Amino acid sequence: MEQDQITALLEKFAGGATLSDEEQQALSQYMSALPEEQFRAMMDRYEQVVLRAPATPKPDRQLLAQVREKIAALETEPRKVVRWWRYAAAAAVLVGALSAGWYFAGHHTTTPAGGQADQLARQDIAPGGNKAVLTLANGHTVVLDDAQNGTICQQGAVKVIKLNNGELAYAGEGAATTGKVMYNTITTPRGGQYQVILPDGSKVWLNAASSLRFPVSFREDGREVELNGEAYFEIAGITVPNKGGGTHKCPFRVKTGDMSVEVLGTHFNVAGYNDEQTVKTTLTEGSVKLVKGNANTVIRPGDQGILEHNGQSFKVVPANVEEVLAWKNGYFFFDKADIQTVMRQIARWYDVEVIYEGTPTAREFVGSISRREKLSKVLRLLELSHVRFRVEGRKIIVIS
Repeated sequence: MEQDQITALLEKFAGGATLSDEEQQALSQYMSALPEEQFRAMMDRYEQVVLRAPATPKPDRQLLAQVREKIAALETEPRKVVRWWRYAAAAAVLVGALSAGWYFAGHHTTTPAGGQADQLARQDIAPGGNKAVLTLANGHTVVLDDAQNGTICQQGAVKVIKLNNGELAYAGEGAATTGKVMYNTITTPRGGQYQVILPDGSKVWLNAASSLRFPVSFREDGREVELNGEAYFEIAGITVPNKGGGTHKCPFRVKTGDMSVEVLGTHFNVAGYNDEQTVKTTLTEGSVKLVKGNANTVIRPGDQGILEHNGQSFKVVPANVEEVLAWKNGYFFFDKADIQTVMRQIARWYDVEVIYEGTPTAREFVGSISRREKLSKVLRLLELSHVRFRVEGRKIIVIS
């Protein structure tokens, strides 16, 4: 295929059109035949002109002219910060056409239809989904992704319900009680996430490899839950009566490790994985107080409170809220993240083991891609940023 025909196909997609099967096949053959450096260079030039995350815009005539110029000047240049998210849109146009030309461990190959491409598709790893196990107060466990919608069980005056949208909800006397407290625990596996509406109406989004322990009915003197992993909270403001008359707001506390987040009614994210170096609390609405021993600090919307594991004081910095909440909103987002940070998130969501051969690259990664994509596409985008992998079952070997 001639260069002007390739440019026309790329311009067609950039303008918002869908490529036909014949056009995808032609583009696939052309891309698969390109030398490795030329292929990378084309993607570099293309993403600089027309790609934006997470969606591809409809460029004007000036941009289309720039596409033509950039594609004509295929050359490579080193990058310290690899903005691989911009390849996501390029991959979207080429996913059907290039699936036969994707490669692992840096090896670029051409594969006929029905050959190795089909084998890769069969061995590909699907993204995570709504998966969780609920452990009841009596020790009984319920696999929520297998449970039917409707009432799962009743604990005291509280019904445990799986809603039609897949959320878990508690209905009944959940605002405040002075009776014996029963606890439930919801646990997501690697490759799982789940949403739960607590007895007081607070909403919690639980990320992969996380757990939340909470009472079936909250007491009048306060609400407290225990988090291991990562979750986003939207806390309901609850007013309860005072002993001497009147009312007061019932506080809510999230304990993670040896620190706690104290709130009245607000929205925030807590990330406290054991394999991360810090516990990060990011506030999007209201205010929260972070406490560990004698150390405490109050953060405001847009702030992030950071506590190193075994640390004794908090550090408060401006937060990249889009990056923090990307997991909740259905995509990965990295802002100058190192390869270990990227791979830890991939490992949790795709339930894979990550091993490094040699010293991990010092490159930094900036960008986003949907968490609904299969693993091969995510790795392919990283490979376009000059990171090489070898895949053995559910084990990913990162090659320096």
